[in-house]
Amino acid sequence: MATIDEHSILEYEMDTKRHPMSEFDNVSKQALTFIEKHKPKLVVLADDNALKLLGPTLVDLKLPLVFLGINANPRHYIQLNKNVSGTLERPLLKRSILMLHDLFPGVKNIKVLMDTSPTSYAILETSFYNQFHQNIAGMNVDISLEETFTDWKLSTKALEENGYDALIVANYAALTDKHKQHVSLDEISEWTSQNSPVPMFSFWGYSIGKGKAIGGLIISGVQQGVEAAKIVNGYFVTGKLSSITTPERGSLMFSEHELLRWNIKLKSKRLSNSLIIE
Repeated sequence: MATIDEHSILEYEMDTKRHPMSEFDNVSKQALTFIEKHKPKLVVLADDNALKLLGPTLVDLKLPLVFLGINANPRHYIQLNKNVSGTLERPLLKRSILMLHDLFPGVKNIKVLMDTSPTSYAILETSFYNQFHQNIAGMNVDISLEETFTDWKLSTKALEENGYDALIVANYAALTDKHKQHVSLDEISEWTSQNSPVPMFSFWGYSIGKGKAIGGLIISGVQQGVEAAKIVNGYFVTGKLSSITTPERGSLMFSEHELLRWNIKLKSKRLSNSLIIE
C-alpha cells in the first residue's frame, strides 16, 4: 500500500483460506456489498479465491481490476480485457531444485508438500505442469497434496524411509485438524521443522526462520504488491491498465539458526546474495 501514490485505500479481508467452501458464497456477497457501498475507482484482488469469487462480477460492472498473487491462469476465473491487469505468482521450482543441488551435491530425491486448496491445484497446474513427478537436472521431484494436518504429519515422518533427501513445503494454509478446524501456519511450519528427518526448505518467506524452514528461493509478497502498485499508479496517470506481469527473479532467504542446526555452510557468493534472518 505504501507504493500506491496519493490515494485513499480501503481494505476488506475475505480470509477464504480459513473459511469452508460452503461459506464462500456468503463471504463473496459481503465483499461485494462492501465494494458497492464505497464505490471505489479501482479494485485490487489479492489471491485466486478472491479473483474467482469477485472477478466475474467486477468485470461485468466494468470496474477496473488489478490482481496479484494469482497462481492459476486468470482466464480460468474471468474474461481478460482492457479493464483487467495484474501480476502472477509462480513458484520457481526448477531454480529452487538447482539451489538445493548446489547446497547438497548428493541430493537425488526431493519431496514437495502442499495442501489440497484451490491455490495448490493452481500451483500444480501452472508451475508444475500438472505433473506429480518430475526429473530436474537428474534429481527426482515428487509432489504430494495433503488434506489434513494428520496426513501431512504422516508424509513428513516417512520422508527418510521413503528415500527423500530434502523437503520443500509450499502452500499449507488450508490444512485442518481432526475437528476440521484450520491449523495455524506457524504451528504447521514449526512442527514440520522439528519432525522432518530431512532438511526443510520453502517457496515462501513466512515459512523460513528459527524453528521453521532453513531457507529457499522465495516468492516475495512484497514484490507482488509493488508490481501491482505500479500497475495501479500507471492507471491513475494514464487511464489505462498495463499488461499482466510475472516477476521471475525471486529472493534467496536463509535462517542462520537453521543453517547451523543442519550444519550447512553457504558459499560466499550465495551468502552475499541472500537475506539472512535469525
